[in-house]
Amino acid sequence: MARKKYSLFKRGDVIRTNPQDGFYGIAVVLDDGVKLELSPNKWSYPMCHIAITHLIYDYEVTINDIDLAQLYPLRFLRCYSLDNIPEFFKEELLVHIHTTRNVAELPVIGNIDPSNIYQNELSWQPKSDRFFFRGDIQKYLGREAYLNWLDKNRITD
Repeated sequence: MARKKYSLFKRGDVIRTNPQDGFYGIAVVLDDGVKLELSPNKWSYPMCHIAITHLIYDYEVTINDIDLAQLYPLRFLRCYSLDNIPEFFKEELLVHIHTTRNVAELPVIGNIDPSNIYQNELSWQPKSDRFFFRGDIQKYLGREAYLNWLDKNRITD
């Protein structure tokens, strides 16, 4: 049986994410795909860095709806709860490494110059707060942006 061919992300692609049913976010591909040698003579699918932005909409946003000056990677405060260790929080910059395969078939709504989004060096080595290997993108890419939006828009009595 033939494998399904997925469209591939390229540098500058603006992806409309769907982190929660009825809500949409924006992610940006920061570089072109690069194959990484996982072990001698074993190579990965092409990988790229994808930035999740803080933007969340309650409608299917288009590139014309976006204020490009508001596109930057989200800094997300992640909570960790481990056995025998008190709960703690760690800030994470949402620039991670994914394959270029659009397995989730998320729509690409435009293409921009990504150097305006993230100016620092893009590393293939994971850091303590960014560049984690995530593999293929998933249906709910950008879930952290939705959770961040919920937290900021929480209605209190």
